Amino acid sequence: MRNVIHFLSLFGSLGTLLCCALPVLFVSLGMGAVFASLTATIPQISWVVEHKTILFIITGVLLTISYAFMRHSRNLPCPIHGPAREACQKTRPMTKWIFYSSIAVYGVGIFFSYILPKILYG
Repeated sequence: MRNVIHFLSLFGSLGTLLCCALPVLFVSLGMGAVFASLTATIPQISWVVEHKTILFIITGVLLTISYAFMRHSRNLPCPIHGPAREACQKTRPMTKWIFYSSIAVYGVGIFFSYILPKILYG
């Protein structure tokens, strides 16, 4: 269950980046045609943009749950021997890296979706 939550939070964060940060970045850099062709190639992007508030809320909830799981399991011991021990020792640092990367991507999405438009357009 924890792995599913971690995966969904990463997937949601990347979704916020795809729906909100990349279009603003492309248009800001004068590459509106690139975004237009991307939207023509992948029309589902328009659906995601239309529902970005729901996407941000769900992703924020998933990231919060993921953080709670990560905090709870940080002091739990790994199994004593076998492949489960090796897997546990390898995945703990990777889980933290993936989580904090997800937070960073989520923050970039929030900035480009909600903060930057307020700064630019009042």
